Amino acid sequence: MTKLLRAKRCLEVLAAFGGAGRTAPITQYARALSTQAGKIIQNPPQSIPVDPELVHADLHRRLAGFFEEEVQKNLVVPPFKRALLHGQKSAVRDQTGDYSFIQLYEAVKRLAIQISNCCGSASQSRVAFICPNDATYVISQWACWFSGQIAVPLNPKYPQNVLEYYIKDSDASLLIATPEFQSIAQPLATKLDKKLLLVHHDLLQAGSNGTQLDEESSYLDPKRENLLQLNDTLVVEGCLNGEFYRDANALILYTSGTTGNPKGVVLSYANLDAQFNALAQAWKVTNVDSVLHALPLNHVHGTINALNLPLSLGAKCVMLPKFDSSMVWSYLLNVNMTTKERVNMFMGVPTMYSLLIKEYDNVFGKNARMCDYVKTHCKNKIRLMISGSAPLPGTVFKRWHEISGHNLLERYGMTEIGMAISNPLIQDGTRSRKQGCVGMPLPGVDAKIVDKESNKELILQGAANEGYWNEAPDACVPDPTNGQSLTGHLYIRGRSVFREYWQKPEETKSEFEEGWFKTGDAAEYSNGTVKLLGRTSVDIIKCGGFKLSALEIETVLHEHPDTTD
Repeated sequence: MTKLLRAKRCLEVLAAFGGAGRTAPITQYARALSTQAGKIIQNPPQSIPVDPELVHADLHRRLAGFFEEEVQKNLVVPPFKRALLHGQKSAVRDQTGDYSFIQLYEAVKRLAIQISNCCGSASQSRVAFICPNDATYVISQWACWFSGQIAVPLNPKYPQNVLEYYIKDSDASLLIATPEFQSIAQPLATKLDKKLLLVHHDLLQAGSNGTQLDEESSYLDPKRENLLQLNDTLVVEGCLNGEFYRDANALILYTSGTTGNPKGVVLSYANLDAQFNALAQAWKVTNVDSVLHALPLNHVHGTINALNLPLSLGAKCVMLPKFDSSMVWSYLLNVNMTTKERVNMFMGVPTMYSLLIKEYDNVFGKNARMCDYVKTHCKNKIRLMISGSAPLPGTVFKRWHEISGHNLLERYGMTEIGMAISNPLIQDGTRSRKQGCVGMPLPGVDAKIVDKESNKELILQGAANEGYWNEAPDACVPDPTNGQSLTGHLYIRGRSVFREYWQKPEETKSEFEEGWFKTGDAAEYSNGTVKLLGRTSVDIIKCGGFKLSALEIETVLHEHPDTTD
């Protein structure tokens, strides 16, 4: 389809989305595309009164079509842009209220203007932000993306010197914080000579009496942006084009730095998009899901898997300010919860599940009827429970199954590669979640196990709707080793693999070998699944001619009745 035809389609949407006092939220597409086609559209069609329900359905269909066209052209549609598809649907619930996708989107635009005034539009400046686990985190991160910057999330629990290191290392141009963290952010901003922006929930409430946008703002670029009148609110509509998001960087997450100073892992929008696609296919996340979120937001598990993945698909996130075992149980069991607060997915780390087990034993353990209720409810109402970020002890895996009826879904990933390997969603005669195993490569991901002593190697490839990820019951899952096993170094390749360590070209180069990322982990493939054995540098112990996994030794110790931790 030519750019001119696409521009005409944009105007059709504009007309269809008419009605009293309303104009289309995607007029910027018409302006941008028509300009590129050499046909400047000066006067869009006037609003046409139509049935609001038909308008919404037609807009959704046409907008989805636009996004699909971008995907087919190998462009990237970031999560904040997809929010337009879900309108008034609930997106985030936190301790202050319930917020729709359109509320988030409009708040993001308001903050993005301030960010662009400080950094310029599409400048790829680093913007560090310190926010709690609530909607302000989403607003801050998405506003960075809306304005074309690189988001650098910081954990407020980190010591001041660590936060200072992250800000200096990323060369952040701007610092964003919420009022409760101003006491942390202000000294850093003053010391490092950075501008500080404060963001709070009032952004979500701004309406006709909210902040009016400055037409002279440096953010407004006639090549990309358009001022619209939406009801009685002046709104800036317009995003950077798909070509920008296809090539640009989105996020810097810092590694733990166990062998030196933490390194900034640069993830592009394309990296994030690949992770969203792979996990959506593997875990079947859809817009009817509701994820209970109690994870830190400066790691892949919290910010990508549990937050941006569901939001990009129109699902809901119920965000807790911090993990609390009693509160998590209340949500899992729908105790005094409204329909809007109910969840059907939970992602946690092994320590969380251990604390939930302890809480269960204290509250329900001696009441057989309550134990039966808990198990029945979890099996029927919670569709997926995931554990990651650390090895899951076998005792926790087994006990959680006894309590909830769920075999926790373990998966494997790193900051540099996102999620790469996962146990199956479907459990049947050919696929199961084995304790201590992490499954097979996700769709679009290749994994390689190399035994450097025997020079043997095995490549495992994940593909959507094939083999391990075939949606058919009892699907045929080929075994590439015909029943043999192989142990060795684990390598990963795919679109989800990070672009670089921030300003560390030599370290980046040293972590790749012929296009494969060296994870530094040892793994074993056996009986149709991958098992992690630990870090090759510290967890593999040579003894009497054998290689022993420290993780397996730890598992045995955990299972001993005299071991409490």
